[in-house]
Amino acid sequence: MPMWPAPTTSASTRVREAHTAHAGVPAQAVASAPGTWSIAGEHADHFGGIVVMGISDLRTAAAVSPRTDGTIQVRVLATTANGEQQIDDSITLDELAERYAQQQPSIDEQGRPVTPPSPQGSWAARIGGVIWTMINRQLLSRETAGADVTLVSDIPLEAGMGALSAADVAVALAMMPEGSDLDHPLRARIAEVCTQAVDTFSSLPSLRARHTAALRTEAGSVSIIDYADNSVTKAAAPVAGTFRAFILFPDGTEAPDQSEHIQSRKHFIDNASHAFGAESLRLLPDAPERVIDWLNAVHKVHGSAGQPTVAEASGWLQFYDAETQRTHQVARALRSGAWNELGGILALSQQDLVTHYGLDNAEALSELALARRALSARAASAGTSNAVLTFVPRERAENFAADFAADGLIVVPIDHGTEAAIEPTSE
Repeated sequence: MPMWPAPTTSASTRVREAHTAHAGVPAQAVASAPGTWSIAGEHADHFGGIVVMGISDLRTAAAVSPRTDGTIQVRVLATTANGEQQIDDSITLDELAERYAQQQPSIDEQGRPVTPPSPQGSWAARIGGVIWTMINRQLLSRETAGADVTLVSDIPLEAGMGALSAADVAVALAMMPEGSDLDHPLRARIAEVCTQAVDTFSSLPSLRARHTAALRTEAGSVSIIDYADNSVTKAAAPVAGTFRAFILFPDGTEAPDQSEHIQSRKHFIDNASHAFGAESLRLLPDAPERVIDWLNAVHKVHGSAGQPTVAEASGWLQFYDAETQRTHQVARALRSGAWNELGGILALSQQDLVTHYGLDNAEALSELALARRALSARAASAGTSNAVLTFVPRERAENFAADFAADGLIVVPIDHGTEAAIEPTSE
């Protein structure tokens, strides 16, 4: 199945029936959220950079009903290249509380901060973590005593399209009290809660822009999320008219899991920001030079164990600064309709992902797509997926997709989606 199939019925329709089979009762609430695709900037969000993120027509739907035994019982029905995959998993609210406690930072005997071990959560820990965090952030009643959760997803898990983030958002919306007014402030708060839950309970690093984009991107647009001031603006999505967009990924190959490396870079940025009392390093004047001076002092006083080398940190900081500037350029090109400018900008971004950020798992596929005359080809989720996002002139798009499908790669067309929403519980 080289071409990813368009669903014949909506995920929301299928999840209602699946939930009754799973839980033995009809769903109390249903919600859905779109897949997301990153044009640029996703690794610079922690630095305070800018992320440009779009949404897909492929969705994940969640159905929920209450339990009274303190358990989160999760069933996932995920579309794959080889048919539907079913995953069943569960966790208790008490276990989630224990995992939360294990993730809190501490200080060692010499006064140095101790970074907690990376969480190792499965589907139930991640989804249960969203519910647990909603309870503790007062989005849900403290009397919430568990839930049956069913997820139906048409978003490929290997495609770097935020299938897990869509599940987070869909569950959060389905769990919201009936009659909730999903205005922009509440949507922003739900996105923040989802990201906090993933950081605490999931083995994969969060990308908070995915939660924000899924909740706040209008149809036909991409979201431009500026983490210097947490603003969200929009521009036209370059997936209609002149260009088509595709996600390409090899079937049956696992991406080298570089989650630990990505997490370590986030911890480094967090520690440096804390050391300077800055909300983000982007807001710190002369950040690269000052952070390297600070890192040298840390090495001298505490040693280099658990810290990056000066060369590594310099490369990361160079990448963050350059990527933020490039994402500015991407935003300007999208707002002005100068989509032909994307190719050169995104080529530099892909090059820096490899040379300065050390995430090269999509490099070969990117080069092949460019050789076949794509306008641009950039890792869809560098470090956690082998997939590539490509923009292709419309007159060549059909042949381009057919060539990659003939090579045995999975080709996912990117079409306009709609933001996450609460769905009716019956049709």
